[in-house]
Amino acid sequence: MLDPRSIIFILAALSLLMSFVLFAMPASIRERIGGARHWSLAMLVLAGASSLYGLRGIIPDLLSMTVANIASLASVAMIYSGSRAFFGLRPRNGLLALGLISACLIMTLCTYVVDLFSVRVAIFSLVSGFLLLLYGLDVTRLRPRQAGRTSFPYLFTAVTVFFDVLVSGLRIINAISFPATGSEFLAPTPINILYFSTHSLLAICISVGFILMLNERLHAMLEHQLSHDALTNAYSRTMLIDMSQRALTADRAPVSLLLLDIDHFKQVNDTLGHQAGDAVLRHVVDTLSSSLRPDEPLGRYGGEEFILLLRDTTASQALLVAERLRAQVANTPYKHGDEARPITLSIGCATANPGENLEQLLHRADAALYRAKRAGRNLVAQG
Repeated sequence: MLDPRSIIFILAALSLLMSFVLFAMPASIRERIGGARHWSLAMLVLAGASSLYGLRGIIPDLLSMTVANIASLASVAMIYSGSRAFFGLRPRNGLLALGLISACLIMTLCTYVVDLFSVRVAIFSLVSGFLLLLYGLDVTRLRPRQAGRTSFPYLFTAVTVFFDVLVSGLRIINAISFPATGSEFLAPTPINILYFSTHSLLAICISVGFILMLNERLHAMLEHQLSHDALTNAYSRTMLIDMSQRALTADRAPVSLLLLDIDHFKQVNDTLGHQAGDAVLRHVVDTLSSSLRPDEPLGRYGGEEFILLLRDTTASQALLVAERLRAQVANTPYKHGDEARPITLSIGCATANPGENLEQLLHRADAALYRAKRAGRNLVAQG
């Protein structure tokens, strides 16, 4: 049976391996996904702390106890900071630093002023368990719930973290109920073997959770890039056409399409510049998206033209939606510096007839759009 020292060195080796795996990620990914750098460094620091713990009795106690405790708590703080960065939450570096410094000072006093090993164990487990509890709550609360995204990596991580919190709580109870001395830290007692074995396994599971969550986030980002227009964040033309095709072949009549074109967009580029033109495109998409339901996908058809898919929408309903969107954009001018520049849309709408394919439906919507433009723009026409 492994003794606690061997288990600690195994944890150090596995933590170092996990750190290398995380650091091996391309720099561009680590920069784009918050938390990756925190977690990489956390596992590296944990590997160093575990090595110092394992050398207890061989190297000075200052290193194997004080420095090791500080490094181990710092690694947990980095895990928590990484979760806040990963989910886009505001950092709490000041509070973290204050809590860690206070805990380390108390543990140092309980080492060199009066030797209270059980108090050190209780304080260490309390601080690390509390930070891991906050981490687990963030993961549980902020896991993705959108259709098409999996929650397994987040649930796996949360369950692992909560189990580690439970182990920390049991260690606090044991330290209070059965006070021990520092000489028993690496003693091959059943409670030590159980604690170090469980804690080591959970530490590796938590780092695996990092990788699973990072992989899920990266997969979601790549899918988004493939399905969305990079400039406006509307759906790409290919994606919207595919969605429209599937809607037509699903026998969910009626299906309507809107083709929307920004009026006099060339003048915007010519007078304000292409950067302002890009901003106008984003402005229009943001304005439209603010009043669209989740099941009303908007895509960029090309240039300044957009396409909107309306499932289970009759011709009269489509006309009402088109008029509402036209009015909303007209009443929401684009702000260029101190100037409020009116932006208008011409919209052509068409509702699929029985047996009509997507090419025919698009042709009718396009013809209606050109009728709206010829009639003076800022109008809706039905095909």
